[in-house]
Amino acid sequence: MKRIACALLALLMIAGILAGCSKQKEEETPSEPEASHAPVNEAAGPYHIGLVQYMEYAPLDEAREAFVNRLDEWGYDDGKVEINYQNAGGNSDKAAEICQKMVKDKVDVIVAISTPAAKAAAKAAEGSQVKVVFLLANDPQGELGVENLEQPQGNVTGVVDLVTAQAALDLAAQVNPQLASVGLLYDPGCTFGTAYVQAFKKVCEERNIAVSEGQAANSGEAAAQMAELCKSVDAVFSPVDSTISTAAADTAKAAQEGHKPWYSCTEDVVRQGALAGISVDYAEAGNKAADMTVQLAAGRPVRELPVYTFSSGRVNVNQAVMSLLDVHLPEEVLETANYCEPKQ
Repeated sequence: MKRIACALLALLMIAGILAGCSKQKEEETPSEPEASHAPVNEAAGPYHIGLVQYMEYAPLDEAREAFVNRLDEWGYDDGKVEINYQNAGGNSDKAAEICQKMVKDKVDVIVAISTPAAKAAAKAAEGSQVKVVFLLANDPQGELGVENLEQPQGNVTGVVDLVTAQAALDLAAQVNPQLASVGLLYDPGCTFGTAYVQAFKKVCEERNIAVSEGQAANSGEAAAQMAELCKSVDAVFSPVDSTISTAAADTAKAAQEGHKPWYSCTEDVVRQGALAGISVDYAEAGNKAADMTVQLAAGRPVRELPVYTFSSGRVNVNQAVMSLLDVHLPEEVLETANYCEPKQ
């Protein structure tokens, strides 16, 4: 009798261990999207996604790749979804044409990367059944007509890019508490940074910080503009800007030769030689947009998918440039920073 009792106890212990392992595995796997309707009916064909990106640019590319990879994680492979990816090449008219055709082709959703692409998608989808998930738009209320971010009433929702002007100035003040004059290096023709530039100037005015602008209409002008700014300011800042990014290595060299810290909004520019900066995690932004798209595919209405806004940005730091300029950031900042080393 004792042997039987021991055997039963052993079996119960093994069952408990297996149940625990099963529970742990379930916790490590993304939970199924909440939906009030049935999942995609594969017999009815795949869910059609129109994926439009305004132009090739490192942050946007990172977000797009994360979006596609996240769909794979959910198990939304070629049998469940059909993705039509188009790139507008930085042309607003082309973006509008792409989105109009996607609506005409009756895709289920347009995922639009960046504000110009999102504006084209929202306009094209007006009055149709096509849903829009924007990825990295700055002002969904003012530019996309999403009046209620918590409960979108139309067919548009998505992930907002974070305007980090104030946070960047706060970071720079930790490096130099006597920060009194700053340079703003950007291409006025690049719409990605418009919101940042406006916010940056406003914060500087409130803090009585003098602003000098260095405008580069093309990548060939960026390094020269940086060199000129370094003669008269304490630090230089740049928004999300594809023109400046193209010339980042030479521009960073000019900043280093001028012995001035350069703060950029994107990780790729910090990696190429800017000192530091604050940005959203573009891969995480892509993940969030994919999660929304999966929930739409499962039948969840747009009004139940609040617009996602990042509460704070991520600090990106180039340690080599920190050493070169002999500057320091607080230990608590460095503990959670994203260290950007040059790609080999």
